[in-house]
Amino acid sequence: MPPPPFPVGPTGFAAARQAARRAWLILAAVALTSGWRIVEIIPGFFTVGAAPPLSDGAPNIWSIVQALPWIGDLPLAGLALATAAGAAAWLAACFSVHPPRGDRLLPAIVLVALVLPGLLPHMQPRDFLPAVALSGMLAVRQRKPAIAMLVMAGWSSAMAGVPILGAVPIIVAILSMARRFLVSPANDNGLPLNPHRAYPA
Repeated sequence: MPPPPFPVGPTGFAAARQAARRAWLILAAVALTSGWRIVEIIPGFFTVGAAPPLSDGAPNIWSIVQALPWIGDLPLAGLALATAAGAAAWLAACFSVHPPRGDRLLPAIVLVALVLPGLLPHMQPRDFLPAVALSGMLAVRQRKPAIAMLVMAGWSSAMAGVPILGAVPIIVAILSMARRFLVSPANDNGLPLNPHRAYPA
């Protein structure tokens, strides 16, 4: 039987709380770094007829949406902001139930660094630089280069002036990282609904 991640008893619970607190501080710092330009976006919502564009060259899903001829002219910046807020709330709830520790912390950080600029409106290619650096760290430390290659491909395409092309690998990277943190609900037969993670997690 494998030993518990923390010693049993008051000392173990204190260590677990301290590790969870450190994880939250790191995730909050990455979220603030990735979403700092929201301060520039918000004033645009209070100006009539001057809503922020969906994408300012960023390789995210909104670069695809705004290029669609029947959707591109619609004022969807508010929807993009609400979508990003909803995704942030989902991540906060997920990490509250299962605080990322050990080998799960760095993938959680990468996911946060991808989701916020991937869903916020008026993002630029430079807003993905934290995700580029962090995914590179993930590739080196956990020998998982696929995510780093996807993020680099998306960012490089945006820097080359083709954000729509770069949005595809970024979306794939986000979905791939998010799958690691999905937790299956309880069911009658006891089988996990998520094949990548057993229940309870």
